[in-house]
Amino acid sequence: MTDRSEVLVLSTVVQVFVEIVLPIFAMVGVGYALARTRGIPPGPISTITLYLFAPALTFSALTRTTLAVADALGIVLFSVLFTAVMYVLSVAIARSIRMDRPTESAFLLTTLFMNAGNFGLSLTLLAFGEEGLQRAVVFFVCQATMGNSLGVFLASRSNAGVLDSLKATARMPLVYAAFAAVAVTLLGLPVPSLIAKPAEILGNAAIPSMLVVLGAQLAANPKIGEDLHLVAGVSGVRLLLAAVVALGLTWVMGIGGLTQQVLILQASMPTAVFTIIIATEFGANPRFVTSVVVVSTLVSLLTVTLLLSLLLGMTPP
Repeated sequence: MTDRSEVLVLSTVVQVFVEIVLPIFAMVGVGYALARTRGIPPGPISTITLYLFAPALTFSALTRTTLAVADALGIVLFSVLFTAVMYVLSVAIARSIRMDRPTESAFLLTTLFMNAGNFGLSLTLLAFGEEGLQRAVVFFVCQATMGNSLGVFLASRSNAGVLDSLKATARMPLVYAAFAAVAVTLLGLPVPSLIAKPAEILGNAAIPSMLVVLGAQLAANPKIGEDLHLVAGVSGVRLLLAAVVALGLTWVMGIGGLTQQVLILQASMPTAVFTIIIATEFGANPRFVTSVVVVSTLVSLLTVTLLLSLLLGMTPP
């Protein structure tokens, strides 16, 4: 590589970091600082985001999308297949190093469920604009649905009350917002301004509130437990192996252009913060899960910058 080429590559990486990645982490830092200095708990903000802002964003984005039905279905299929492939690989890794059941459950939680909401939607919007966000929202809804069903099942495998815990999925308004938006779109029904405008305004608050919540949650769970080598390895699976799997899967499925870029980026996000809540609730080694969330989020400052620099350099077919 010539000196000029090296300078251009470095310039691209720095530009991506300064203009896209750093603003995201700055907003996360604001949430962290508020939680640490003012003692603001993440719970109330998280509840408002989960039950109001996120469903509003989902409904508003899906009803206003220009995304073709075939493309949306392709994203849904990718999401399911990606989770299945990552599950098989993760189980194989866990069994090869003989993890006990709680640690294996924690391992699966941290590798299967990425932060496609707090972090992923924000990053996609800054990097790829509104068209990218429309694709990211479809992926996020799929992941949120699986997280509240498959994630709960995995966490509670060694405990009682699996059926009761799965009922939580039926109480998630985001799922209903997605179904309502899909129904309205497929039937070609107009959305009254009385619903569309509030949904759009509330949805606009989702992304900044998600980032503030992410910072507050990291402030509430700042400690890294033992087994740092294992935590680092799991973070590598979530951030690096997932990107390779996503690239291969999009290639096999014939997905290219902006959709491919968004899906690879979303699939490579750090471990979702909600896994801490699930692991704590069902005793699936919550200290280990918390450590992976913290480490993968911090390391993603580097990995996401490099990955996004590569993705932005890809020429859509």
